[in-house]
Amino acid sequence: MRDQERFPNDGYDEGTIAQLLSHLQELRRAVPVNYMLKEKLKKQLLQRIQELEQERKRAQTSQKSGKARRLLLVTSGGLLLLLLAVCFGMWGDNTPSVRHYSVMTLATDGTEPLVDLNADGTVVAYVEDKRVVKSREPDHSQSQGTLVLSDGGGEYTAVAWSNRGKQLAVVEQAEEFSRLWIVSLADENRPSSKRLLKEEKGVVLGAPSWSQYDESIAYTRQTSDGTEEIWVSSTVAMQDWKLVEGTQPEWSPDGRLLAFVKQDTVHVMEVRSGAVTKLEAGVWPSWNNDDSLTFTTPDGKMKQAQMSQDPPEIRIVPIRRLGDGALVKAQWSSDRNHLLLTQKQKGETKTIISIASR
Repeated sequence: MRDQERFPNDGYDEGTIAQLLSHLQELRRAVPVNYMLKEKLKKQLLQRIQELEQERKRAQTSQKSGKARRLLLVTSGGLLLLLLAVCFGMWGDNTPSVRHYSVMTLATDGTEPLVDLNADGTVVAYVEDKRVVKSREPDHSQSQGTLVLSDGGGEYTAVAWSNRGKQLAVVEQAEEFSRLWIVSLADENRPSSKRLLKEEKGVVLGAPSWSQYDESIAYTRQTSDGTEEIWVSSTVAMQDWKLVEGTQPEWSPDGRLLAFVKQDTVHVMEVRSGAVTKLEAGVWPSWNNDDSLTFTTPDGKMKQAQMSQDPPEIRIVPIRRLGDGALVKAQWSSDRNHLLLTQKQKGETKTIISIASR
């Protein structure tokens, strides 16, 4: 039986005391006064009162302990829920986690896009020794395919998968000429093929990025005086046009926005209006959804800018199980679920290529 049921009132057990007093009065009326009996009964009455008082205090203490225990449980549960909320807020399902660490190492400082991940994160295309373009799955140590575009003695300086994952854009630098190739990969119905999209003398092309439906490619065009411009070439018509000054262009998934770098600072341009928003110092912007992009900070971290906010909300995004080395580049696949990571350890001449997923 609970203490509350045994002692419903905070006062003394008035019924028991009244019975004792009534019994004492009856004894006094029934027999002559016996002072020894009177003292005995008085002593029993006081003892009973003390027992009731002690039981009442124990009941109150038990109630307080129960309340304290309940308060402790509620507080602990609240702290646990808060901890879980913080943990899920920081390390939720959208937080990238490295699945394939050190898929390969490349002899590059990371300033050139010599590696890229296909649309669903299952195949890596990369330039080896600047002479051949290869592809391989992250779980395999050997390449599954090799592309030799020309025998002109040029060096391949950039590679980029199309959004549909059926083509590659490859930049070749050969003496005074810079070329942008489109390579259609082989499938069950046709062999691989290539075509020259753009060739220009006296400039350096680089950092190609496919548009939403693979109908055009944005790229960097560096002139002989060092000026960096972003140009676009149509993949379906013979058209080229300049968008803005800068480098490292990256189309948003819906094609509305173009992120780029100018003077070591990330910018975002609304393609239709030409309006440009300046963000923070960083390089290699990459879109993780229609309204959000990530970029690499000068101290080797990854930040995210939420472009739907005005001004854009910018915060650091952690990458779980990221190995040692400063982050040089983080590039999202076209499905926005996989992240190609380029890291460089201090004093090393090679970069480490890893893949994260969310």
